[in-house]
Amino acid sequence: MCWDYRCERQVCARKSIGAPMNLLTTPWLTVLRQDGSEDVIAANAMTSGSPPVDLLAVRPDFRGALYQFLIGLLQTAYAPVDQDEWRERWHQPPDLAALKAAFAPYLDAFELVGKGSAFMQDFDLPGAEQTEVAALLIDAPGGKTVRDNLDHFVHRGEVEALCPACAATALFTLQINAPAGGVGHRVSVRGGGPLTTLLLPADPAATLWQKLWLNVMPADALAYPPVKQRGGVLPWTVPTRTSDARGVGDTTPESVHAMQAYWSMPRRIRLDWSEADGACCDLCGAASDTLVRHYRTRNYGTNYTGAWLHPLTPYSLDPKGANPPLSIKGQRGGVGYRHWLGLVLGNDDHQPDAAQVVRHFQARVRVPGVRLWCFGYDMDNMKARCWYDATLPVHAVAPKQQLELAVAVKAWLDVAKEAADLLHKWVRAAWFERPGDAGPAPSVPQSFWQQSEPAFYTLLDQVATVDLSDEVALAPLHRDWLRVSHGLALRLFDDWVLAAPIEGMNVERVVTARSGLSKGLNTAKPMKQLWQIVKTYEKEAA
Repeated sequence: MCWDYRCERQVCARKSIGAPMNLLTTPWLTVLRQDGSEDVIAANAMTSGSPPVDLLAVRPDFRGALYQFLIGLLQTAYAPVDQDEWRERWHQPPDLAALKAAFAPYLDAFELVGKGSAFMQDFDLPGAEQTEVAALLIDAPGGKTVRDNLDHFVHRGEVEALCPACAATALFTLQINAPAGGVGHRVSVRGGGPLTTLLLPADPAATLWQKLWLNVMPADALAYPPVKQRGGVLPWTVPTRTSDARGVGDTTPESVHAMQAYWSMPRRIRLDWSEADGACCDLCGAASDTLVRHYRTRNYGTNYTGAWLHPLTPYSLDPKGANPPLSIKGQRGGVGYRHWLGLVLGNDDHQPDAAQVVRHFQARVRVPGVRLWCFGYDMDNMKARCWYDATLPVHAVAPKQQLELAVAVKAWLDVAKEAADLLHKWVRAAWFERPGDAGPAPSVPQSFWQQSEPAFYTLLDQVATVDLSDEVALAPLHRDWLRVSHGLALRLFDDWVLAAPIEGMNVERVVTARSGLSKGLNTAKPMKQLWQIVKTYEKEAA
C-alpha cells in the first residue's frame, strides 16, 4: 500500500474515549486549529474556539471519509435553502448553538453503541459470523490470503483492537467505499473504490468550515424530494433492506431517498462490544477504556442498483440513457492533469461528467482560489492495490467562457495523449525487433504525463487570464504546448533508449525509431490541427 499507519499514531493522541459514544456530541474528531494546536472535538463544535483548519487521521482513507461524514451531516441536517443562504453561511459560519439545534433531531441516529439502531450497523445480527475487527480496513488481507500465507504487505495480527473513534471511522470508510467482498457482500452505492472529488480553498489558512461548506449544496440545487421518513436517508435506523431470497431485492433511489447516497450501508455489520476492555488502540495508539475486537456480519445486505448519483463523485453517462450512470473509480497511475477536463469541467461527451457539486460550483459559486481534492482506492475486485490522493487547480471562469476553455484544454490533452502514445510506440520499436510481440511498457507513457504536468498547469494559469474567444491570444499558448510536448517526448525517448548499454543496442533500429517519433510529433492529427491554428493566427499577427 501507499502508507504505513503504524508510523502515524502520534497524529491521533486523543484523550480516552469509551462507549457509549455519540458521533454528534462526543469529542472524537482530531483537528488542527488555526493557532497550530491539535484538539479533539465533537462534530457540533466544528466552528468553535480557535477555528479548526483541518481534520487529522491516522490513515488517508480515514481522512477522506471523515470529510465526507461532516459534509453529509451538513447536507442532511443543515442544508441552505438557496444560494443566498449558502453565501450568508459561507461568510458567517454557524456557532455551536446553531449546530446543536440543527443536529438535535438526529442525535439518536448517531449513537455508535446501543440496542437496536446504531450508526452504520444492522439492528442485531444474532448468530451471525464473527469476524476480527481488522477486516473493517479495506486493505486488510482476506481470509484466503491469510490461509495461503500471502499477506506480505499488510500482515495479519497488526490490528486486533480499535478504540470507538477508529472503529466508527473504519466502519464508515468501509460502507461508503465497499468493494466486492465475496458472495452476497454488496458494494457501495458508488461501486467498489469510488473516486471522490472535494472542493477546497487553496488558501492554507482556510478554515475547516470553508472546506466543508464548499461541498454542501443548496436544497434547490440538489432538487431532492422532501424527506418523508428518516429511514429513507439513514438506513441503519430501520430494518435492513436485505437482498437475499426473503428480502426486498434491489434498492433504487426511488425505493428509498436519493440522499441515502451520502449514507449508503451495503454491508450487514454489527460491532461486538461484549468482550470490550481497556488498552491502547492498535491504529491510533490512544488509550481507551473500551476497545472493539470483533464484529458480526452476514451477507446479502442492501444491493444498490439503478440511477444513483452521489454528488461528490464524477460519473460517466450513457448518451442513449440505456444504462445507469457509472461512477469513476480510482485507477492505476492515479489522478493527473490528463483527468483535469473531465473532473473539473466535465467532458462534452459526459465521459465523464464532473461531480454534481463541482458542476454547481462552476455554474453558481465560482469562489476564487479553489483546488479539487481527488482521492480513492484502486481496487482489483476485493483487493486494494493502492490509495491515490491528488489535487487539481480549479479556475473561476464565467459560464459563458467555460466551453471555450474546455475546447482549448481538450486540444492540449489530445496532443499530450498522442505524444505519450507515440513515445510508447517508438521506444518499443527501438527496444524490440518485433515490438508487436512484446508486452506494453506503461511506465514509458506515464513518464510523459508526469514530466509534462508542470508545463500544463503553467499554461492553464495563463489561459485563464486571456480572452478565450480571441484565437490570436490563444495561438502562442498552443505553440508553447506543441513545443513542450515535442521536446519532452524526444528527450524521454533518449532517456529510455539511449541510456541502455551500447553493446545491446541496435543503432539502426534506434535511429529509425527516433526519426519516426519526430515525424509523428509533427504530423499526427492532433498536432497538425493545432499547428494550423498557430500558423494562421501568427500570420495575421505579423
